[in-house]
Amino acid sequence: MPKIYYTYRICLKNNHHVEIEKYDDVKKSLGRPSGEFCYQEKQQEIQQLLKIASNHQLSKEQTCHLGEALFNSLFNSTLGQDFINFYFQVVQEKEQNLRIELDIDEQEMPEVAALPWEFLCIPEKANQGTIWLGTDPNLVFYRRRTLWNPAKPIQLAPGEKLRIALAISAPENESPVEYAEVQEYLEELTKEQSEEIELLPIINPATPTAIDSLLERKPHIFHFIGHGRFEDEAGKTGGEIALGTKRGKKILAQWVDAKFFAGLFVRHSPGIVVLQACEGGKQSASEAFRGVAPKIVGQNIPVVVAMQYEVANATASAFSTEFYRRLAKGEPVDIAAQNGRYHVALETKYLGNDFATPVLFLSVEDGHLFQQEGVKKK
Repeated sequence: MPKIYYTYRICLKNNHHVEIEKYDDVKKSLGRPSGEFCYQEKQQEIQQLLKIASNHQLSKEQTCHLGEALFNSLFNSTLGQDFINFYFQVVQEKEQNLRIELDIDEQEMPEVAALPWEFLCIPEKANQGTIWLGTDPNLVFYRRRTLWNPAKPIQLAPGEKLRIALAISAPENESPVEYAEVQEYLEELTKEQSEEIELLPIINPATPTAIDSLLERKPHIFHFIGHGRFEDEAGKTGGEIALGTKRGKKILAQWVDAKFFAGLFVRHSPGIVVLQACEGGKQSASEAFRGVAPKIVGQNIPVVVAMQYEVANATASAFSTEFYRRLAKGEPVDIAAQNGRYHVALETKYLGNDFATPVLFLSVEDGHLFQQEGVKKK
């Protein structure tokens, strides 16, 4: 019998206050506790660990310390115990799943929204064992704003395949873009599951017109691999992505801001957009992709997955393998992403920041994004 989902929603509207909303599987309120936001007390410790994380040098002990520090900044002692009790009741006693929604105002609290909350773990002193909120298969951890328009599920016609689009931007005047491993995996996956998945013609270079033509084919999933930067040449922050532009026989970088890139999806709104910063890129590139993601969600894209650290090929492959495999089986997209992170964690044994790299932004009511016509959701 399929499990049902309870919800634990965490709302941060300012630097002082945390509001919680708890719901059962039919959205009945189970309480609205609140507490003090304690980030200022943990800020120095968190920032020191983040510097180490940005260089991929976190030890397993440091990874735990970062996760616990983030947890203790978000939950004071009272809220922390409330979350642990709710987790125990839902997951342990009732053997059901728990969705954790994180709502942070990016405009009012950009520094806080940019923190890698996917590292969150319950402190060891709670005596609950090792529980990572971003990878526990009994949980689903994602980011969702109340201000985003709720997206509707996508109806698939009987026998309709999931169409995946892969766009690669590798300008000659930038550092190399590593994409072969992900491309090969997607090609192999579509061969193995040809009845469920179709890989549309891959575009490389990803120019604006090429992306527009690809979107005319109405892909359900749009996967982009390329370069990004968090600051433009004038020092303005917010995120830019390097698309391609033809200059004679060369393909050079055409830097576009988040608003322009998100506007490309006015032609067609895929169900999922995956933004992958290439291996070897600077940390600012991944910050750019994470910064672009909310703009894309604002374009009424139900699901966006962004990599908040430069991602190694092995990490991208491990996440994509599990993510797409579960989607092909018809599993909810949030569960697919959670298990994708868990798959990375198993491969890396929680060393470094790889398992916390994929960030899931969700505006659909639940993870059942793709629904087959004539088939009722369980």
